[in-house]
Amino acid sequence: MIVVADASPICYLLLIGYPDVLPALFGRVLIPPAVLSELAAEGAPPLVKAWAGRPAGFPLEL
Repeated sequence: MIVVADASPICYLLLIGYPDVLPALFGRVLIPPAVLSELAAEGAPPLVKAWAGRPAGFPLEL
């Protein structure tokens, strides 16, 4: 199954230490560039901004 991720689930899964949940459940998780920009925005938590610089396991596609 392919799923397109919004910023909120990725952000909160990162903050609670479970960033691999979405790929484990759905296989392929797509993150649109606008969502990645939101995760890297100035007000995002440092952990989330750092992850947004290198989102391992999440292919970035429109």
